[in-house]
This record gives sequence, C-alpha cells and structure tokens, in this order.
Amino acid sequence: MNVKFLSPLLLLLATATVGRVAAQCDSLGYRAAVYVSADGDSLSYRLLTPDTVVPGQRYPLVLFLHGAGERGRDNCAQLRHGAARFVDSTARRQFPAYVLFPQCPSDEFWPAILRQDHFGRGANPFPLSQPMSRPLRLADELLEHTITQYPIDTMRIYVVGLSMGGMGTLDLVSRRPQRFAAAVAICGGVNVHRLELLRGTRTRFRLIHGDADPVVPVRFSREAAAALRRAGASVEYIELPGVGHGSWYNAFRRPDFLEWLFEAKN
Repeated sequence: MNVKFLSPLLLLLATATVGRVAAQCDSLGYRAAVYVSADGDSLSYRLLTPDTVVPGQRYPLVLFLHGAGERGRDNCAQLRHGAARFVDSTARRQFPAYVLFPQCPSDEFWPAILRQDHFGRGANPFPLSQPMSRPLRLADELLEHTITQYPIDTMRIYVVGLSMGGMGTLDLVSRRPQRFAAAVAICGGVNVHRLELLRGTRTRFRLIHGDADPVVPVRFSREAAAALRRAGASVEYIELPGVGHGSWYNAFRRPDFLEWLFEAKN
C-alpha cells in the first residue's frame, strides 16, 4: 500500500466531506458566526434572520440549545435537529423571526451538572447552587448581544432545548425568570428546587418526554412539571407513551409547535 499516496487522498476526501457538510448547513439559511465576549472567550453559533426585515418592525427571537450529540466546533452539527422546523416556507411566512443556534464544545455541557452517570441511579445530578456553565453563560451573553444588534421584540424571547439542551433550557430560565415568554424543554431536567423559586414568572412552559427514555429518566420531566405547578407557573407536560430518547422528533412534528411558541408574549 502506498502510504504516501493514501494520506493525501484521505485528506482530500475528508476535506471534501467537511465542505459538503458545511454547504448543507449553509443551505438551511443560517449564517455562521462566532461570538466573542468582553474577556475574549468565544462561542460559535448560527443565526437565521427573517426573509424580509420591515423598517420599524420588531421580531421574536428564539434561542435553541442542542443536545450532547451535536456538540463540537464545526459550527454545523447543532443544526441537525430542529433547525429545519423554522425555515420551511410556511414557517418563514407565518412566523418571521430571528433564531439562534449556538454550539456547545464537545467537552462541556449547557447545564450545570454533577455527573452524567448519576442519571440512572436515582440521585439528583443537578446542583442547587452553582454558577452557569461556561457555554451557557456565553449563550446567554450571545442572546443579549443579539437583542442589541437586531430589531428584536423583547416581549417575545423564547428558548427551546432537547436532551442536554432541555436541561440547559430549564437551567437558564431558572436563572433568568423574567427574560423568556415561553420555554420548551424536551427530555430535559433540572434541580426542581430551583424551579420552585420561580413564583411570579410569566414564562409559559411546555415539557415533553418519552416514557421509555433510556438516557434521560422520564422522572426528570415529571418532577420538573410538578415543581413548576407548585410555583404557579403555566406548564403543559406531554408524556409520550412508548417513545425513547428521540422524543424531539415527535415534538417538532406537532402541528402546533410553532404556533404555541410564537403566540406567547410577556
């Protein structure tokens, strides 16, 4: 085997594959960018803008937090689930919006968690008192930066997340109880004692979880929904019989997914 020939060939194939994947991401219409914080920290993200921005009009903003399987630094994988739901012609026409898809690095997490291997042991893997994770803090800063840079309706800010991103969604809302008009957490979880402190929040919640989920226990969403009700929050809990970890497929196929989200207003 000619190793000297094979190595450049593999490099060429890998480069072509990366280019093809990047082109597929670009075709969705999300612009690639990197947010750099005041202290020089950075977070890659993609941004979808309305087809037409009417002068003087303000638009809703959606922050989407992906799952653990889409972590990385390619600024592309985070679009794997959910991104297409916002770009079809009907959605673009009925619900013009700015949509943010930041990407969490592969060795980090959106939520502040203790140990992922505690998920199936009956223990609570979510700390009650701990600062935001680095990527979630940067995503929050990115959100605020986007609000200042574009014509955003601050009464219509939304957050959606799946799996690790569902955990990040509940983590972020518990820290920013007045920021979001609506939050969708799909197969997520959080320390429920933090949700019980959300009394007075105007955020409406939709929690979705498959009851056969082998990765993130369904009890996490059941307990979160109960805690939100105890806090007096508006919450809709949807449990999917026989559905495993990929409950986001069912969530995004719901006919009212976008309507439920965009009708919410603080």
